[in-house]
Amino acid sequence: MKVAIPSFLFFFFPLISFAQEVNDEKTDHYLEEDKKKISVVGGLSYLHNSFGLLYEHKVFRLRPNDAFYTEFFLRYRWVDVSFSFAPKLTHINNDDPEKGKSKYFNFGFTFFLAPKIRQYVYFSQVKGLYFQDTKEFMRLLYGNDYNEEGYLQFPDAKYRSFKGETTYLWVGNKKDYRSFNNMTYQPLKDVFVVSTGLFYQYNILSDIGKTVYLGETFSDSDNSPSKDFRIALRSGGGIQKKIKNNWYAIVEVYPELYYAKLVGENFHEFNVGIFSNARIGYDNGKWFFGGGAQLSWVNSSNENFYSTTQWLFRAGIGFRFNSPTFVNRNFDKIDNILK
Repeated sequence: MKVAIPSFLFFFFPLISFAQEVNDEKTDHYLEEDKKKISVVGGLSYLHNSFGLLYEHKVFRLRPNDAFYTEFFLRYRWVDVSFSFAPKLTHINNDDPEKGKSKYFNFGFTFFLAPKIRQYVYFSQVKGLYFQDTKEFMRLLYGNDYNEEGYLQFPDAKYRSFKGETTYLWVGNKKDYRSFNNMTYQPLKDVFVVSTGLFYQYNILSDIGKTVYLGETFSDSDNSPSKDFRIALRSGGGIQKKIKNNWYAIVEVYPELYYAKLVGENFHEFNVGIFSNARIGYDNGKWFFGGGAQLSWVNSSNENFYSTTQWLFRAGIGFRFNSPTFVNRNFDKIDNILK
């Protein structure tokens, strides 16, 4: 029995190597054909988000009212773009008059600087916020007997966020990891990746001078914006599993160490958190659909100014079509220069 086990292993390992070579050949063939195709995805996302506002050593939550918005992805070769907004024609938002109206706009793109280094750049803006902890805030000002119902609204408030992430793949490469980004790449095989990423973010909260409360409008001339930056070191892994009949599933989990600071203020903190992503979908190479959830959690407690729990749910459908010949020709020239 002691002799049989090593013999079996010597027989089995060459088969693993051969299977990997076959998979690599299929992947290379797919990527070569994929250079001539454009992937387009349209979908709907639901976002539950809140922003901390520090006052009298206590954190109060600012929230946007709109939760739903449309989302689009577009990819051609190494150009991977996403943008989203909430168009009026779709009527997908159900604004609560007591909380005001909110508008979303997001734009970002992803690309690989090298086979193992992925770069992510993103800009988002939400306009129109309300004070979720209005009653608690008013009781802090006027005493515990205050019982008026309603929300402080900041109709002109803008929360702009500039985000980026540079990720190094310890296990895997861009051929394996591309399909983790979004649905624009077809998952071809079972994949396991391990990575470390540096996430960085700069935020600006501005235009909070105008306030609406119980139907009355108030203005404050002192309207200086609040700015902060945040850095997180994320390390973790992801699994992509192919299921029969072109179905697949993806799960990613990344614990993180977090640092944040208010610009111009003597206030900063260290924290811990987690970023996770899961998706299930169908992809036959020509058209595809899927849905998933994303969680970004940073030590959610009232003692932490930068604590947050952000849920994102999305579902989308897309297709691939052949790109025009002149586009292929021009991008071939660019690819030859970048080599």
